[in-house]
Amino acid sequence: MSNTQTSPAAETSEGLTASESSLGKALALIHRVLPLLQKPERALDVQKALRNATALLEAARQAHASQLGLKPAPAPSDLVEAEIVAVVAAAVAVMLDRPHRLISVVPVDISVPHLNVWAFEGRSQLFVSHKVRQSFS
Repeated sequence: MSNTQTSPAAETSEGLTASESSLGKALALIHRVLPLLQKPERALDVQKALRNATALLEAARQAHASQLGLKPAPAPSDLVEAEIVAVVAAAVAVMLDRPHRLISVVPVDISVPHLNVWAFEGRSQLFVSHKVRQSFS
């Protein structure tokens, strides 16, 4: 039985489209790797399987987009690298010393490019060192 949205030429021998086939493989990989999540010694296998599943999901997305004649959207240019997000999350964990959730990390343009960060840090430490007076009125 053929899907009305796809042409028969786009189907595999099982009657699945390329996007359906890639999606099914990705789901099977994820299903297979779930029991391994509780085994630290299998971390490399889990990472490899999840990378493969990610590649299959991207292949399914591209195949589906080409079937529908869609153009891919340009990737956002303001994405932060995963390593930077990990460093920020680690810094927050050290500073708060309690459970937390990192909602987002976005790059920020410094409005004053000639800002001396060391001078700024010195001023910050100076302000923090002052005692706050409470007025009782």
